[in-house]
Amino acid sequence: MKILITILLSSIFFLTACDKQQDDPNAPECYKQMKQRYDKQLGCSKKGQMEVNLYRGLYQGKEIYFPMTMCPSCNTVAPAEGYTCEGEKIAIEDFNRQVTAIKEVYNSCTRKFVY
Repeated sequence: MKILITILLSSIFFLTACDKQQDDPNAPECYKQMKQRYDKQLGCSKKGQMEVNLYRGLYQGKEIYFPMTMCPSCNTVAPAEGYTCEGEKIAIEDFNRQVTAIKEVYNSCTRKFVY
């Protein structure tokens, strides 16, 4: 019986270990750093309905990275801050008017970088 339980637990461990997503080695280093910085905020409950993905945009001449909630039926608040690749924290005064050229960097549902 002990052997059966040990085999079962070992199988579960190996199956869950294989599920972990490895970062794309071709992704820019800054993308990987920002994904790691925002890792606890990024997530996907249901694709197209509730997801928090990583984005980049231009703000006052600087490229910044920020998580943004994608939820068509939610009344979400725009990001209030972002980071540059150099690690500089940038407060965003008026996201909707001042952040331009917004592009997705990492999709939490597919667990893949976008470039």
